[in-house]
Amino acid sequence: MTDQEATEQSQVQLADILNTAHSLVSLLNRRLGSSGTVRPVAQESERQSVEGQSRQTETGPQSGQLRCPQRSGSVHQEMARSFPGLFRRETKGKRRFTPYTRPKKSFLVNFFLLEKQRSKTPKGDEELQLILAGLGKRSLSVTESLTHTELTDLLLNAFPRLASINGGWLLYKSTGGGGQRRLAVIPPDSDGHSGHQLKTVSGNGKCTLYITPLQEQIETSPLPPDAKEFENMPKAPCTTCNNMVPLQALPFHIKSCKEEMIYLSSSPENESFTQDNESPLRTKHQTEMTTECPVCRGIFSTDAIETHASDCGIRSSNQECNISTSEDESNYFQSSEEILNWISGQVDDSCTFSLCVSRFDLFSRGMQQWQRQKKSRPNCRLKVSFLGESGIDTGALSKEFLTEMVSEIENKLFVGSADKKGKNPLYCLNSLDTNYFRTAGEVMVASMAQGGPLPNFMREWCYRYLCSGDSDSIQVSTNDVTDSELFHLITEVNRATDENINELTDDIVGCGYTGKVSVDKKDLIMRAIVLHSTMRLVPMLDQLRKGLQLCGLLQVMKTNSDLCLPMFVPGEDGRVDAAFFLERCQPGFS
Repeated sequence: MTDQEATEQSQVQLADILNTAHSLVSLLNRRLGSSGTVRPVAQESERQSVEGQSRQTETGPQSGQLRCPQRSGSVHQEMARSFPGLFRRETKGKRRFTPYTRPKKSFLVNFFLLEKQRSKTPKGDEELQLILAGLGKRSLSVTESLTHTELTDLLLNAFPRLASINGGWLLYKSTGGGGQRRLAVIPPDSDGHSGHQLKTVSGNGKCTLYITPLQEQIETSPLPPDAKEFENMPKAPCTTCNNMVPLQALPFHIKSCKEEMIYLSSSPENESFTQDNESPLRTKHQTEMTTECPVCRGIFSTDAIETHASDCGIRSSNQECNISTSEDESNYFQSSEEILNWISGQVDDSCTFSLCVSRFDLFSRGMQQWQRQKKSRPNCRLKVSFLGESGIDTGALSKEFLTEMVSEIENKLFVGSADKKGKNPLYCLNSLDTNYFRTAGEVMVASMAQGGPLPNFMREWCYRYLCSGDSDSIQVSTNDVTDSELFHLITEVNRATDENINELTDDIVGCGYTGKVSVDKKDLIMRAIVLHSTMRLVPMLDQLRKGLQLCGLLQVMKTNSDLCLPMFVPGEDGRVDAAFFLERCQPGFS
């Protein structure tokens, strides 16, 4: 029999079955319409006899009407009785219990999203900066049956900024120990990261897993308090703006919110307002919250006085002085004292560079006040007033301010080593972006010109570059490396052997060395590390040179580099003073 004949035969059988079913349904409908009950075909004779008896009992002389017979069962029962295989769904045999399924156990894993590829874990202040940018740590519930796709969706829900990465990401695990630790990559399985793998590498959630982008870098600018990343964080209201702010970001928000909410009164009536014409209805609390500006003698609130003082400089009608120094004028100096006296003579005493600063956080506040001053130039006579302190600057307050600022510049913008032979600029792009190094150069010139301390805390190679501006003339050695991590790397390379030098390959390549990593190439490797440590500081020194152009000092340094060397590079101090006695005095114990 061919396939076509078999198909035709099956179609004929199907047609017969359908015809039989239609006949059966029509028969049931007729019987339901006639008597209201359904009986089996085998009991048709019994149905006729019972039907005859019911007619005799239901028809009587008194009623004269036909009564409807009482149904013995529902239609479903009759259909189940006639077709037990179709309408009876009861299972035969013993009734079994529902099989027990063990619930899936979940465990918490701490994930930390980094902004870029790192070889070590971030520091404490960096962690807070990442949290404010919507990155940082999240605790997520993970099961062992979790797949890579489910893990990706879970991380995207916890870190919305992770969705902007197109170059992929990997998981890293930190090594043991405290402080900054090295990161080791967690290679994914053939089907990606799974819940069982995460449970194993994290020690059942005890270790933090770091998410690192491979080819891109995430922006670390702080997000607004109502960002999606802060929805699940605990929040508290800010008393200044009444906005709900995450607790981690609340200290920084309070500081910035107060600066934004400062009210500056620009009308002449408010600027000339004094306590003599103050309203008698003014309360004692309101009087205590106001301060007199030492420059214009106006009354302002304590929150607004500092910002007002930055724009309230006293200036005469003279034009700004652009001082230029020719080579002929700067070649006759015989000593460093003569150079300092000449710089002092370049100060414009007819104009005043006025600052009103607070002793709290003097470095950042002083830098900001210096940069905001627009009514006069920093080569004018410096006048300083401290907030909350009465007094007129006749020279002592400005010297105190310059002394504190030069000391803060040395501590905040420069870093030294144990040999105490000078410091290098700190590799800080934030300070470079805010022009702090240029402002530091202007403060140094003002300090030398107006009786302040000398900035003699730099390395000699830094001073030589400030004089020439040519990076090809820089001569550095391993002693000029003041960065602790790079100095430690140089020490490890110097001690390395053939067995363990390969462990330092990543750090060596990160310093720009592209040759073969071996013990025979130690000198070349250390030279590359030294150049990497010093050459990356050239932008900071270039910005510092722009500040040193004040009062023509940079031109003097070019033509008299040896005479200006003691003003910037530390040396032997032979003066006998109190500091000399304290350094030389040593107790003699019996």
